[in-house]
Amino acid sequence: MQKNKKFLLDENLGKLAKWLRILGYDSAVYKCISSKKKIYLCEKEHRIFLTRSKKIASRKEQFLRILIKSEKSDEQIMELLNIIKLDNELIFTRCTKCNYILKDIDVKSIENLIPRDIIDNFSEFKICRKCGSIYWHGSHYVAMKDKLNNLLTT
Repeated sequence: MQKNKKFLLDENLGKLAKWLRILGYDSAVYKCISSKKKIYLCEKEHRIFLTRSKKIASRKEQFLRILIKSEKSDEQIMELLNIIKLDNELIFTRCTKCNYILKDIDVKSIENLIPRDIIDNFSEFKICRKCGSIYWHGSHYVAMKDKLNNLLTT
């Protein structure tokens, strides 16, 4: 079930992590920790380890892992077609930067943080309570959703 599927990605899969977060998947990227620690975290947090390292993918420990072969994020998403999907209830529910769940926020409490033309043209906003990033459904939202529709419904 998508709501429970969680990933841990190697640092070199940052763009893929961003796209998985856009889809609503919990996608952690832990920087500067050993492979052994990443495997431990996958087991402890029930995550699927996504890696481009053949060495890590072939380790003897028992943990869920997927070797990502492509260097291109679009192709990496395609490699995961059998385990991810586009769910309109979950899309754009996580911060693309830090992976936290986004919360609805009243425009009055953020009006000094975003340009006036954005406030005048959009009514729904979300905020990340960890890093402070603010999101709304602008042209970038439409473009990303179209891209994901094209990739995941072929």
